[in-house]
Amino acid sequence: MAVSAVATTQSPTDDLVAKNLAAKGGVEKLRGVTSVRTTGRVKSARRLATITMWTKRPNSMRQEVVADGRTSVTGFDGTTLWAINPQAGPDAREVTGPAANRAREEAGDFDSVLLDYKDKGYKVDLVSSLPGGPPHLRVTKKNGRVQDIYLDPATFLEQRITTELDQGGSITVVGTELTNYKPVDGMMVPFTIRQTINGQVQGEVTYERVQFNLPLADDLFKMPRK
Repeated sequence: MAVSAVATTQSPTDDLVAKNLAAKGGVEKLRGVTSVRTTGRVKSARRLATITMWTKRPNSMRQEVVADGRTSVTGFDGTTLWAINPQAGPDAREVTGPAANRAREEAGDFDSVLLDYKDKGYKVDLVSSLPGGPPHLRVTKKNGRVQDIYLDPATFLEQRITTELDQGGSITVVGTELTNYKPVDGMMVPFTIRQTINGQVQGEVTYERVQFNLPLADDLFKMPRK
């Protein structure tokens, strides 16, 4: 008995998602990342600084920024968000409130939001994909927060990501512009990241080195005790 092949079709949205993930190195490569360490420089209107960030699956994060000889630290161990502000003293303090909630949410997105988005309970819609223009995907997370992702029409890598934040009834548009992609261990990584608020540039990070799958101890992310 002959077995007929059943043609499967992808929606335009999932086709774009698949192209994006393939451009970044492929689903299996991305799923295989257990930790990331980045080092680089931060440039803003007020200062120049160096930055080192560690992230570890599923949602641990630590960031150290050195400016004017002083080191600021932010960490999250999966439960507690904490910070060391050298202007306030050497001790670590727990961070609470809306900023802490946003940081916890961001730490929870260890992977690209598009990777396994259905399993995460996210919704992705194709907003537009005009000839020659940047394909525009809109991600709605489980908590209702919306993130707009604009892809390079030639490479399908992320060009720009925007999120609207409601701050006391005033809407703030936070943007991330990603450029200068380079291959690292078979994955494409943006080495220049510019942050904007309502279209105004706030700062730019230029990575000098990106390392994947280093062994990172859990204690690195825990709040130091007095």
